[in-house]
Amino acid sequence: MVNKYLPFLSIMLLLACKPEPKIKSIEEVAIIPQPASQALGDGYYIIDKETELILIGDENKVKPVAKYLNETLIKTSDFKLKSIVSDASVDPNNSLVLELTGKISEEESYELISSQSGIKIKSNSPAGLFYGVQTLRQLMPTRLTTTKTQPDIHVVVPSVTIKDEPRFGWRGFMLDVSRHFYGKEEVKRVLDFMAEIKLNRFHWHLADDQGWRLQIKNYPKLTSVGAWRVDYNTHDENVSNWWGRPAQRKGDEATYGGFYTQADIREIVAYAKERFIEVIPEIDMPGHSQAAIAAYPEISCTGGPFYVATGGVFKDNTYCPGKEVTFKFVEDILTEVMDLFPFEYIHIGGDECNKLSWEVDPDCQQRIKDEGLADENELQSYFIKRVEKMINARGKNMIGWDEILEGGLAPNATVMSWRGEKGGIASARAGHDVIMTPSKYCYLDLKQGHDDLEPNLGYSYSFMKDAYEYKIISDSLTEDQGKHVLGVQGNLWTESLADWDKLTYMAFPRMHAIAENAWTAESSKSWKGFANRLQSQFKRLDAQGERYATSAFNVWIDHKGSDKSIDVSLKTEVEGLDIYYTLDGSEPNKNSTKYESEFAINKTATLKATSFSKGEQVGNVSEKYFPIHKGVGAKVIYRTPYDKGKSAGGQNALIDLNYGILTQGDAAWQQFNGDIEVDLVFSEAIEVEKLEMTTLRFTISGTYPPEYVTVLGSVDGKSYKTLGKTNQLLESHIQGRNKVLTTVNFQKTQLKSIRVIAKSINPIPEGHHKVGTASRIMVDEVVVY
Repeated sequence: MVNKYLPFLSIMLLLACKPEPKIKSIEEVAIIPQPASQALGDGYYIIDKETELILIGDENKVKPVAKYLNETLIKTSDFKLKSIVSDASVDPNNSLVLELTGKISEEESYELISSQSGIKIKSNSPAGLFYGVQTLRQLMPTRLTTTKTQPDIHVVVPSVTIKDEPRFGWRGFMLDVSRHFYGKEEVKRVLDFMAEIKLNRFHWHLADDQGWRLQIKNYPKLTSVGAWRVDYNTHDENVSNWWGRPAQRKGDEATYGGFYTQADIREIVAYAKERFIEVIPEIDMPGHSQAAIAAYPEISCTGGPFYVATGGVFKDNTYCPGKEVTFKFVEDILTEVMDLFPFEYIHIGGDECNKLSWEVDPDCQQRIKDEGLADENELQSYFIKRVEKMINARGKNMIGWDEILEGGLAPNATVMSWRGEKGGIASARAGHDVIMTPSKYCYLDLKQGHDDLEPNLGYSYSFMKDAYEYKIISDSLTEDQGKHVLGVQGNLWTESLADWDKLTYMAFPRMHAIAENAWTAESSKSWKGFANRLQSQFKRLDAQGERYATSAFNVWIDHKGSDKSIDVSLKTEVEGLDIYYTLDGSEPNKNSTKYESEFAINKTATLKATSFSKGEQVGNVSEKYFPIHKGVGAKVIYRTPYDKGKSAGGQNALIDLNYGILTQGDAAWQQFNGDIEVDLVFSEAIEVEKLEMTTLRFTISGTYPPEYVTVLGSVDGKSYKTLGKTNQLLESHIQGRNKVLTTVNFQKTQLKSIRVIAKSINPIPEGHHKVGTASRIMVDEVVVY
């Protein structure tokens, strides 16, 4: 091969005539994941159209990385680098060198040296070169992250020496496209984000109760029927109704959904491969299969008819492991799937399998008898083991969620541990490979901030600091057992994420935290350093126009009611931030009151607060309304009892200035197991004109707002007349999870006491989770104006 590399003298002459632009500032080096070692040098290098891209090593392996680099440059600048192949190692002189070398031993590791004369990235593998390029991209100006051409920008790279290698080989991200279908181009954007932070395993959840997303040529109804459901999507972030959507009925039209053709799959797999990402498909079985049995009811226990699920919690949604036709169906499907996905792993789910239909199905019971199985758990294990043999016969390995441990683990299975760490630890001790993904640390669909200050998109909690500091290999494992932990993965279930910007909001920046935990050695990690570097990543996301969460930087507003005042404390998940607040509803800034310690509010106020770092605002504005109302100090007479187990503040809970947040576990909620009838008796007659009360809606557990609220008044504390009534029958019967404010207005009047009557739903109607039972009401405060 001819060496076309320009002589050193020629390059020096070129540099001599190259005008030096004026660079006002160099952006801070803030790489995520944090490299193994990093040393800053003096000055910088500017990549421009005169910079040459020198390729050293196996041309077929280096060229794809060079092509990727040039494609990212040309998107935002008006030039691409001229590639020159060299057969000998050279030092950069007005050049960017990509060198494939055997002198670096670790797979995926790389070295990057940037100086005033040029840049060199070297690795022993194309993947390592690619990760070096990703680090280089993070060293470039933030504005280059955008896809808009910016010919006026100087591609300035600070001088730095980086040596880097990954901690784990499995650095994963899972996207659920069954609950909400994301098109081919959106999936590619996900892969691009993964590549930027050096994630290398894309777990693609393609089939579940709510949609089958993969074309299977031998079973066309999987997509003609199974890919479509009745559209109950909501785009309102204040509404969370996944667990309360009506089921499809006969005659309803299924209009929401979509699927990927096999050509789409091949295109996406190839796109991922170019970014050194392997794709693992998940076809959930034997549970979570309502979309499949809606298309082919003969593989179910009952035979249907079935519809594709519209939301969560469906019981008769499993394959029938008692029928041989089921195993033929599974093998046919997996054969097509394995032909499409070249990576060694196939994920079969195996989680949350509802076995009630198996308990009464004669085919299942006969299978248990014939195979000498103890129970339905062992029947599930029998199913999983048969499926594993199909997968192993094709030279591939099976992955399942930790429920596949139930009844006995398949011989060669890899376990994804999501229900905490217990299943993963047990599997590693038994000699099975494990991917750790416990929900507390790795579920990106869970809430990441204060319940009332976040969009109503998640349930439970997974905070960014917990994700970052999660210890992936448990101390309870021996060194040899720990080797079975392949790595860690972040999972994004999309029940409530019907829009792209909701997806990115929940994923970023917790994906960054998981990526750094997966890549960076524990000894090189720092939560404080990560939080500081994250602010530069926010600027890159801003340049890309992507929505993300600042939840870890947002101010939490906590309070405790006392005698006619409310004690307020403010905090942030990221330590060391400056907090400023206002009490008059105005927007806080650095001229507002700086938070130093807990303070008291003794008159009605709207509190707004935000955080600053290094003089810049880094958090959103958090807001909370605190009414100091006329009911405080009244005597509360309960004509219907409250639940002693959920008593909140007891006798005075309804007038103690403690306001509930959007979770059933908050101690401010007082629970009534039926209707409410209470009196507020004032020490002397007062003028009133309005009453408000907030109730909790958590219908999956039987908590509903009241059907109506009536307010009566008394001037003598004995005889009462109706002041106002609010009928909210339709509102109260909506399923979901949120807080409901009820307001009853009436004419100003002097009263000695007020009686509040709230009618509960009894019985809970058809189509609801707790159908036929009595609802309960949870209320935090009766606010009197």
